[in-house]
Amino acid sequence: MEDGKLLVAVDVDGTLLDTEFEDDVSPRVRGAITAVREAGHLLALCTGRNRRSVDHVIASASGALDGVPCILLNGALVLDGADRVLRASGLPRAVLGRLVELFRAHHVMPLLFTEDEAGGGVTIETQPPNSVLGAYLRRRAGNVGPVREVDDLLAHLPSSALELGTIDLVEVVLPLDAEIRRELGDHVQTVLTETLLARNEYLWLEVYQSDCNKGSGLTLLAESRGVPRARTVAIGDNYNDLDMFAAAGHRVAMGNAPEDVRSAADRVARPVSEHGAALVLEEIAAGLWPNAANDNIGG
Repeated sequence: MEDGKLLVAVDVDGTLLDTEFEDDVSPRVRGAITAVREAGHLLALCTGRNRRSVDHVIASASGALDGVPCILLNGALVLDGADRVLRASGLPRAVLGRLVELFRAHHVMPLLFTEDEAGGGVTIETQPPNSVLGAYLRRRAGNVGPVREVDDLLAHLPSSALELGTIDLVEVVLPLDAEIRRELGDHVQTVLTETLLARNEYLWLEVYQSDCNKGSGLTLLAESRGVPRARTVAIGDNYNDLDMFAAAGHRVAMGNAPEDVRSAADRVARPVSEHGAALVLEEIAAGLWPNAANDNIGG
């Protein structure tokens, strides 16, 4: 990559898009993305979404995001363009089976995210979800694709899957996360994220292979493109972005991010509702940041 150019990794929900389920990239954001790419920088999406879901975001950007690298499912799937797979790291069947048992023991509904070769969908057991998870599943089925229901998830486990996850109350998720870490911590990585549907009450819990997070995905992409860490920028708003911040040379938290995330950043942008990410991208395209002396410019 040309000297002086940047690799800019940008989260989607709560950063580029105003809600967890808004798939339309605004004209202001499209223009900012286009300006960054026309300035010669490499822009990548770095998100917890899967490939099908992020394809809708890309399609809504009217060409501004065509061909961009994507770090998906919090780093479990890393794509440098549509056809070059840098990593597709799945949980094996034996680990999936034990995870399902632990989810059941904590009375939590598991969501199984399969690999693209297996349809790229979500499989759940036939049971009533909690209200927030139900809202997520209904919106996902409408925007991304069907959600498959089975009577017994253990009887329908694939040889591997990219993720097992759920959304539930904080007081339900935290003990489950702790037990998974105690029993399977050498084999898996757990990621806790605020859901924009019910901040401070519900959390996403997502479980991946042990080497998968946004930070390792960003590092893999940067090394593949020959970009030194000092020339990488990470822009995000949630707890799953902390690994991306740790791997990046420059870190931007959105104004709507939790305090722990804001405190880990070099600068805090305006909230997503005020086009904070677009403002930062416009500064990058114009050469005002991160080369400017004042990290708070436009923040």
